[in-house]
Amino acid sequence: MVATLLAMMLSAAMISVLPGAAPASADGATPDSAMTKSGMGEFKNLQVTVSQTKNLINQAVTVTWKGGAPTTPATGAFGANFLQIMQCWGDDPAGPDRSQCQFGAANTNPPIHGAWVPSRQVTTTVVDPKETLTKPVGAAFVPFWPVGHPQPTGPGDSDQNDFFDAQVTNEVPLARTHADGTGQANFEIETVLQAAGLGCGDPVTAGGVTKGRSCWLVIVPRGTTEVDGSTRTGNGSDSDQLVSSPLSQTNWDKRIAFPLDFLPVGKACPIGSPERRIIGHELVVDAISSWQPVLCTGGGALYSYNQLPDDVARNLVLSGGSPGLALVTNPVPPDQALPDQPLVYAPVGLSGLAIGFNIEHQPVPGSTPENLKLDGAPFTSMKLTPRLVAKLLTQSYRGAVNGAPDYRKDSPLGLTVDPEFLALNPEYNGFANSNTPPDALVQLGGADVTSLLWSWVIADPDARAFLAGTPDKFGMVVNPLNKDLALPTSTFPRNDQSCSDLTDGLTGVKYGICTADVHPFTNDMHEAGRAASRGDSLAQKNAVDTLTKKVTPKKVDRQNFGQRALLAVVDTATAVRYGLPTAQLLNAAGQFVAPTTQSLLVGEAAMKPSAVPAVLGSNPVAPDPVAYPLAALSYAVTAPSTLDAAAGKDYAAFVRYAAGPGQQPGIEPGQLPPGMAPLPAALKAQAVAAAATIETQAGKTNGGPPAQQLTLPGDVPGGPIGSTGGPNPAPGPAGTTTSSGGGPGAPGAGPPPSGPGSQVPSAPNLAQPVAKARRTPALPAPAVGALLLTILISGALAATSSPLLQSPVILRLGAAVRRLLRREATPIEQ
Repeated sequence: MVATLLAMMLSAAMISVLPGAAPASADGATPDSAMTKSGMGEFKNLQVTVSQTKNLINQAVTVTWKGGAPTTPATGAFGANFLQIMQCWGDDPAGPDRSQCQFGAANTNPPIHGAWVPSRQVTTTVVDPKETLTKPVGAAFVPFWPVGHPQPTGPGDSDQNDFFDAQVTNEVPLARTHADGTGQANFEIETVLQAAGLGCGDPVTAGGVTKGRSCWLVIVPRGTTEVDGSTRTGNGSDSDQLVSSPLSQTNWDKRIAFPLDFLPVGKACPIGSPERRIIGHELVVDAISSWQPVLCTGGGALYSYNQLPDDVARNLVLSGGSPGLALVTNPVPPDQALPDQPLVYAPVGLSGLAIGFNIEHQPVPGSTPENLKLDGAPFTSMKLTPRLVAKLLTQSYRGAVNGAPDYRKDSPLGLTVDPEFLALNPEYNGFANSNTPPDALVQLGGADVTSLLWSWVIADPDARAFLAGTPDKFGMVVNPLNKDLALPTSTFPRNDQSCSDLTDGLTGVKYGICTADVHPFTNDMHEAGRAASRGDSLAQKNAVDTLTKKVTPKKVDRQNFGQRALLAVVDTATAVRYGLPTAQLLNAAGQFVAPTTQSLLVGEAAMKPSAVPAVLGSNPVAPDPVAYPLAALSYAVTAPSTLDAAAGKDYAAFVRYAAGPGQQPGIEPGQLPPGMAPLPAALKAQAVAAAATIETQAGKTNGGPPAQQLTLPGDVPGGPIGSTGGPNPAPGPAGTTTSSGGGPGAPGAGPPPSGPGSQVPSAPNLAQPVAKARRTPALPAPAVGALLLTILISGALAATSSPLLQSPVILRLGAAVRRLLRREATPIEQ
């Protein structure tokens, strides 16, 4: 039943991948397409830099500036001297019209700014002598002119329109300039998939060449002069604030516009290109999307990718449901592989799991002048130990569960007010006035890298003791409903689903709200990263209609600019794509290490052969002081005997490209996305040899020519390249264990091994049994166990939040799955 349903979903959801890029490397290097422009007139000393302006997709870019006057007042409000940032469309080379800009929908309210500062309204208490939009009765607004529609001929009636609202918009209505004249803002670039009214990246063909529709990033600097010529210092009463809209003509004339070039959305390959399907995990989504436009040139195949959890991909490989090639981290356990269908593995990507964050300085009342100067500035570094991560992942902070039950009342509200965290990160002390993250945005489905994260956590004695109930030195204990979890696991257990009964103050209507509403799972890591970057907790609340008294779920507003505090567990490429700094994690050598190209490569060098000798297993306890503990490889796996010759040739071409030109880092189509590290030479050679085996053995049974032999780095002997077939598979290294996920730290793995050759120290009393052959392990958390089927369906639909994998079909199916998830979750929440 499940297999049939999955097959149907896979068939229905099959789409082509889109070209991808990201804003910076794993080391934070600035791409070549960065652009700097200066202001004019009173803003002639202002210099603004946008970190990336070409080959854009849905991602974050960094806007930095210097030479500005400090925002007044110094903290809390925006009275004068600030920047307003927006994305616009427009085909005129001179720049966009103000009606073509996505602005005026952000959830901000006075008194932190003047009345019309975040609005499209241009007739106000201050009269702009240049303004041409007026109405005889009522206020005039700059109308929004969506792409592909006729230009409006008169003023608009409100800020509202049919194309964007507070949940859709990417505008930054208030960006603070600090005392030294500098400032920084993360800005989300949206394509036509996120902002239909702008149409950015929509394929446009001219002269036989298809490109993505270009757009604009516009900065309107605000000083101390109002549109009527009056001066506002911003330090006094409300009457001393700037009040006009940036779209008022006088303000608009001072804009700084940056052209933005987009990769074409949904137009990676010519129509009619031969299609080859691939399934697999999320770690390589951005890479495959980048490689695709080059792979299909000159009549090459279109490699359509379906994002699935590692376990599901492995099970489909075993059941014969794989379309031909799958991408996973851990291999299929040798004792489950079919003897007559030997498997071949090829390494194609090196990345890792990271904890990204978007936390801004929020000075507490009475802060020193030096602290006030940092108001709203983003934190760029963080150190985390396994025990701190364990607290985040087990709902142990008071704010992580709805209603803060009595058994949580003595816990810190969130991470940045935890004494243990502050002792390690003193720079955060006194900067959590509005928000503190009590947990992290995490995905609902399973993943091998999630098991790797848990393996790193339980390898630490302090974290292991905390999970078993031992308090930290400040007296904080694990949430009792998440005590003694069966770890490692491929999911994020959330057994505390506390609910509250509330009463609406106006209508007296009673309703409930549960932890799953306030702290929901995400569909995948891309959704988690994008949400954290946008300051979006994804939480829901209930709204009561005062007339009908009907209770309706409503999305919680995004966190205010300057007061954001969110964490997300994401892959390294996603963190870079959405501009999230990543935490330095404590490794086995006692060093705090962030994921960079160097630390990922050192982490790979410390990996050990898994139960399948040709597949390296992540090593979360690597002893090298430079090693990042959550480095992970992506392996392409196939059974050549199940392929025809044409498929074998195409899949071999994919592997050769992935291991060759596809390992060149960059933001151009065909390159390796920033956040991933290029494969070492030995792994490239292994992939090329595997490609030869795939092509030559396609369609041949075990009676065909023998597979090539390969010696792994470090002179570890191996059998046929990645082969797991045959009656007597080669045993794994001493001390390793196997499971349905394959290798240490995989879903359903037994106790972490100890002794020579082990990868994870033993963790007494935290083990779970080895899963049975060919079964997807049951989720260990009772609170989400009933959602297994919907997890598989959601995975088969490629986790619709992933912006690279969206089409009208998948969006419609995704909405249905989300509704199903909500319905299925209701009994559990209650």
